[in-house]
Amino acid sequence: MNIGKTLRRIRLKKGISKNELCSRAGLNKGYVYRLENDLISPTFSTLEKVSIALEESLSDIIKLSETESVHSLYGDVVSARPVWGSAADSSQE
Repeated sequence: MNIGKTLRRIRLKKGISKNELCSRAGLNKGYVYRLENDLISPTFSTLEKVSIALEESLSDIIKLSETESVHSLYGDVVSARPVWGSAADSSQE
């Protein structure tokens, strides 16, 4: 799960600066940098603070993160299907 990247996307979509998020959540800028770049795994209480600061439910953030993780894992396979199908079709001609 890439929760940090999901948090960054939400923060940017809402127009919240990194400094503002730090202030709202009571976190330092270095921690938020490492969190958003998935260099660290946050505790549940930290995720809760960030979700409140972003005005998003924690469950929605986790669901979105899981969806994005699945898409990043399988997105290339799904998008490659038409290519595989067209290659197979052309070999039968």
